[in-house]
Amino acid sequence: MLSFPSAHVIFCTVKSKPAFLAICLQLIVIISMAQNDSLYLIKAGKIFNSETGAFAQNVAVLVKGTFIVKVKSISQLTEKELSENSIIDLSDYCILPGLMDAHTHLLFKETLMPGNRQGTSINLANSLIFSGDAYRAIYGAARAKGYLEGGITSVQDLGNSGQFADIALQKAIWDGLVNGPRMKCSGPGLSAAGGQIPGVLHKYQGIVEDEYRIVKGIDDAIHAVRENIAQGATVIKIFSDNSPNNTMLSVGEMSAIVEEAHSHHYRVTAHAVGNRSVYNAVMAGVDGIDHGYEIADSTLILMKKKGTVLVPTDGDSLTLEKFAALSDPGNTETRKSFMDYKDALHDRLRRANKIGVTIVFGSDDYIDFHLPFAESSKRGLIGYYEAGMTIPAILQAATINAAKHFGWSNRLGIIKEGMVADIIAVNKNISENIESILKVNFVMRNGKVYVK
Repeated sequence: MLSFPSAHVIFCTVKSKPAFLAICLQLIVIISMAQNDSLYLIKAGKIFNSETGAFAQNVAVLVKGTFIVKVKSISQLTEKELSENSIIDLSDYCILPGLMDAHTHLLFKETLMPGNRQGTSINLANSLIFSGDAYRAIYGAARAKGYLEGGITSVQDLGNSGQFADIALQKAIWDGLVNGPRMKCSGPGLSAAGGQIPGVLHKYQGIVEDEYRIVKGIDDAIHAVRENIAQGATVIKIFSDNSPNNTMLSVGEMSAIVEEAHSHHYRVTAHAVGNRSVYNAVMAGVDGIDHGYEIADSTLILMKKKGTVLVPTDGDSLTLEKFAALSDPGNTETRKSFMDYKDALHDRLRRANKIGVTIVFGSDDYIDFHLPFAESSKRGLIGYYEAGMTIPAILQAATINAAKHFGWSNRLGIIKEGMVADIIAVNKNISENIESILKVNFVMRNGKVYVK
């Protein structure tokens, strides 16, 4: 007997699936729409149009079941529309498409410890040895709920979740066991020897292989893609470099991964820090570069030419201050080094924008800054503002640009007729104050209200 998790599994299908399965999935959508027949009329004081980057005043959005069926001026509402729908009055707020974070690690937490210069490595080892997949999944469920309630309705979760625990969390959200954002999951990232856990003795490399899919040549790279797809991954994440480790995938291995993934209509995104690893990944044909802290202008120009998006995982001043304070309390030199680092990130982002590279929002939020779930993620948007991006461009990076990067732009990232009803509300002054994104007053995902 075939069993499907829910209607929005449609977002995780690929074109290479058999035609009969695609038909079944379409039927599931229709059945689910019949079950979710809620009628809402949202009256918004302001709306953000992610296609144009413009704001408009006094707009009504009619939602039926999962989908947006009409967007119009409040002044044009009919008596029938006012009487037949449950009215949600957001006249004091601005509505946006649900936020999308293209680089999350919901199942991993790093606790900063004074004097520990290998924090991420130690925390990864602790997660594998002392916590295990079960605890990580429960922790991930708590974070997923926080993300959704914070207005992040879709995420791309990129590894550091053990052996496919991210996909287990995704299924739990599908099945309605926990509340959380719609997830696109990679499973274990495809990496060269050692992963991102430097210093592990050879006899204990099995620990590393519990967190990463270690690639051993071109043929194995192709097989690794097939393994992850077979386990339910919906995006392929590779490590062009293994920073803080010093190993790298070859261009041949990455090209084979991209060719195999694209043959199944799966997208590939690459962890890449240094310019060399970014250049290699772009030449291999990846769809996105995550981090890219040290990209040269020549590589940014190549990305623009090839249509490779940049996912800058930059914090804001507050999170970088916290990073310095928690990892090396009272050391002014450490604080200065973090501020210099911030300046370098801002310079990279300004250059990418000037060249015209598409920017997609991703937080890489895994460090425990003692902030509410989702706030650390959304502070990345404030970091973009500190680097000089305009507020409309920032919101586009977290909505329509992300939807295109996810391959979901036919249903998400825009508030308009025919799109899935992922809608959030923030203070109307969002057009002048990006920090308004930190307080979300209303969340709807798939036409269901989670925060009101």
